[in-house]
Amino acid sequence: MINPFVTILPSAGSGYRFNSELPKQYCSIQNKMIIEYCLDLFIEIDECQAVCIPISKDDRYHKKIQDHPKLHFVEGGSCRAESVKKGYDFLVSDNFVYDNILIHDPVRPCLTKKELTKMLENFSNNEFQALILALPISDTLKLSKDNLIQSTINRENVWRALTPQLFSKETLKKAYNSNSEDLSNFTDEASLLDDLDEKVMTMQCSSDNIKITFQEDLRLAETILHNQKRIQ
Repeated sequence: MINPFVTILPSAGSGYRFNSELPKQYCSIQNKMIIEYCLDLFIEIDECQAVCIPISKDDRYHKKIQDHPKLHFVEGGSCRAESVKKGYDFLVSDNFVYDNILIHDPVRPCLTKKELTKMLENFSNNEFQALILALPISDTLKLSKDNLIQSTINRENVWRALTPQLFSKETLKKAYNSNSEDLSNFTDEASLLDDLDEKVMTMQCSSDNIKITFQEDLRLAETILHNQKRIQ
């Protein structure tokens, strides 16, 4: 069973590390935009009531995305967290009927339907309030300052927080009510719950769920999508 949910794909960022005039979510892999690989997953799930895409006010590329009744574009904020909040504000102000809110990076095109469905089912069947996909750290971690190693960090119980991140509507509302001023220091929505009495569960996902950050990540994503038989 999957409870009704809505999705936010924050797409207002500039992606300066990608070193491209074209925002990375609009770059193509085999003639299909990166964001469209994500959209296909959510649109085809019946329980997904809407997909909100916060974009920058001067975004002219989103018009290339094929229109769909589930898609809604809103103006994003000055940082990722503010863009997600604007998407949230739109979704709660409209007449959508849903229990949960899912946030996903639009530059993680290699998330599979199988993994997404497993996450949604686990969330609904276990009455979680917050659940994120994550991966345990396998590399050695160093604390460095001015290119000088200060110490080695114990990696036991250290995980990389990925997306999707899934929350009950009431839990995310509580998180925003408790952090109503400056959101710029929050790099993901799970961290909004750090100081609240709310448990955030982790679900280990495949390492294929990469985030495209640099140009070379495009080639890796293409290889993964090919291995997943989603492209030729």
